[in-house]
Amino acid sequence: MSGGHGTVQQEVGKFLGTALFFSTGFCLILIAERLVTQGSGIEIASFFQALYGGLIVAALLRMVDLLPFVDAFLGKPLIHNIVWKSSLYIGASLVYRYVKPLFKYLFEGLSLPAAAENALHEFMLARRWAIEIWVAMLVVVYVTTMELIRAIGRDRLKEIFLGPGSKSARERYSRDAA
Repeated sequence: MSGGHGTVQQEVGKFLGTALFFSTGFCLILIAERLVTQGSGIEIASFFQALYGGLIVAALLRMVDLLPFVDAFLGKPLIHNIVWKSSLYIGASLVYRYVKPLFKYLFEGLSLPAAAENALHEFMLARRWAIEIWVAMLVVVYVTTMELIRAIGRDRLKEIFLGPGSKSARERYSRDAA
């Protein structure tokens, strides 16, 4: 029973970590977008929408991770899996960015051709593509970090970035409790 609980806890931790990473990234994109469009009258998403977007991306990435061919290049150099997974995640993001307005227009009562045309118009807006470029960069950073963790381990990565004396909070707490 405890093994199943540990797996659920680990998956929830992965989901929340992913959501936090992308929510933070989306909030930074939102700040940059507001600075660029300040005074232009262009309507910008709210911080709540940026946080919500992080949750959606985290769920989307976890769903893509369930596909059997996600780790197609495990025995190859890291760049293979990084490019492959980044392409899958970005592709899923693009599909979502088209399907979301498509369903919105369908639920508003438009016919399928009219909804598809409106969704395609939204999809092709330059502002949307500028945001998608930033999302793609976030995805590449995320995938690179996750692949490094998988290849060398979380502790080794912390040691590389923070130095050999760095201890995680859990290790410090365990040591102090003993």
